[in-house]
Amino acid sequence: MELEGLLYRVIEDGHLGRCQQLLLPACLKEAVLGSVHDQMGHQGVERTQNLLRQRCFWVGMYEEVDQWIKKCYRCVLTKLPQPKIHAPVKPFLATRPLEVVAVDFSMLEPASDGRENVLVVTDVFTKFTQAFPTRDQKADTTAKILLREWFMRYGVPERLHSDQGRNFESDVIQELCKLYGVKKSRTTPHHPQGNAQCERFNRTLHDLLRTLPPDKKRRWPEYLPELVYAYNVTPHATTGHSPYYLMFGVHPHLPVDALLGQEQVLDKRHDWLVVHQKHLNEAHNRARQYTEQKAAERLELDKTRVYCPPVEVGQLVYLRHWPQGRNKIQDAWSPVVYRVVEVQGSTHAVEPV
Repeated sequence: MELEGLLYRVIEDGHLGRCQQLLLPACLKEAVLGSVHDQMGHQGVERTQNLLRQRCFWVGMYEEVDQWIKKCYRCVLTKLPQPKIHAPVKPFLATRPLEVVAVDFSMLEPASDGRENVLVVTDVFTKFTQAFPTRDQKADTTAKILLREWFMRYGVPERLHSDQGRNFESDVIQELCKLYGVKKSRTTPHHPQGNAQCERFNRTLHDLLRTLPPDKKRRWPEYLPELVYAYNVTPHATTGHSPYYLMFGVHPHLPVDALLGQEQVLDKRHDWLVVHQKHLNEAHNRARQYTEQKAAERLELDKTRVYCPPVEVGQLVYLRHWPQGRNKIQDAWSPVVYRVVEVQGSTHAVEPV
C-alpha cells in the first residue's frame, strides 16, 4: 500500500496482528541496522529482527541482520555462546502482570562513583524489568527502592520472590510485605534457577554492559537506564511481545521510528478503550500460551547436557579473557586473533595470526 508517498508492506503477524512495514530503500539499510543494533545495546539476532519486523522490510532483511551481528566487532569480543548444560529446572510461571515480582542483586565492578551493586526487579509475567545501582545490599536500601521505585511507580505485586539472602529475608522486608499485603516466597539454598527470571536478566544485563567501550565501563550506572529500556522495548522470545507493551498496553516510540518517519498515531475512535482492552487481553492470553510453550520446550531441551562445537586445525579463534577480580561486564574474549595449529582431543595448540 502507498501512504504519503511511501510504500508499505501489510502483513498479519502472529504476535502483533496486522502490521505495516515500510519498504526500505537500500541506501537506508546501513543506517537502520546501526540504529536497531549498535545503538540499542548490541542485542542478539532474534531480538534485533523483532525490532525491525515491527517497522520495516526489505528482501533479505533477516539474513542481513544475521550477517551484520556476526561481523559486529563489539559483539564478537563481548558475548559468550549459550551452553545447553544446566541443572534440571521446574518452570516458574505467572499468569498476569504483578502476580509475581522477582528481585535479586548483581554485583559488578565498582563504578567511578563507588557504586558496585545492582538491584534487579522483574515482573515474572511481562518480563518488564528495572535495575537500580546501589552502594550496598542492605535491607533498608532494598526496602526503600522497592517501595519508592516499584510499588509507587508500577504497582504492588501479589507476591515478592527472592533468594534467601539476608537482605531479602530481613524484618524490614517482612514488615514492608505485611504492610502492603504482599506474599513472600524464596528459592531453595544454592539453587539460583529458582529465581530464573532475574538470573537470566542478570546475564542479559552483563552482556549489554559489556558492549560498552572500555572508557565508559567505569561509568556504567550512567548508561544503565538506557540499556534496561532497550531490553524492555524489545519483543521477548518467551512472550512474543515487548515487556513494555505487556506492562503498559502501548507500543514504545523509538529513535528508529523517527529515522523511518513513522509518527505516533492517536486513535480517536469513541470505542478506543474497548478495542484497546480487547487487544491487550488477547496479547496477555498469547503471552501465557507462548510462555507455557517455551517452558515445555525448555524441559525437553533439558535432556541435552553437552555443548561442544568442534574446533579444527586452521580455524581462527579468540581466547577466553579472564580478568582478575570482578569481571561481569568485561570483554569475554581477548582481542588477539589466534590460529589453531594442532588438535588432540580436547586440547588445542594455537598461535597468534
